[in-house]
Amino acid sequence: MKNLSPAFPMNPSTTRNCCGYCGATSYHRVVARDDAGVMRYTDALRCTGCGREYANLQVWRQGEKEEPTTSHVATAH
Repeated sequence: MKNLSPAFPMNPSTTRNCCGYCGATSYHRVVARDDAGVMRYTDALRCTGCGREYANLQVWRQGEKEEPTTSHVATAH
């Protein structure tokens, strides 16, 4: 029988999708209170493996030094 599996993956991923620091494969967005006391998502990400907080997805993937992120959330008008 002929081997039908390709020698290379069908959809190779060129983007590394894990924490560059600990290797975890997931993160979640950070939630903080805005000026009115309402809980809202911030732009920051927190790794579910090491718990480090990152400014954006690229920094999470590269495992660069933690950038100080602010807990401030934009107020909805």
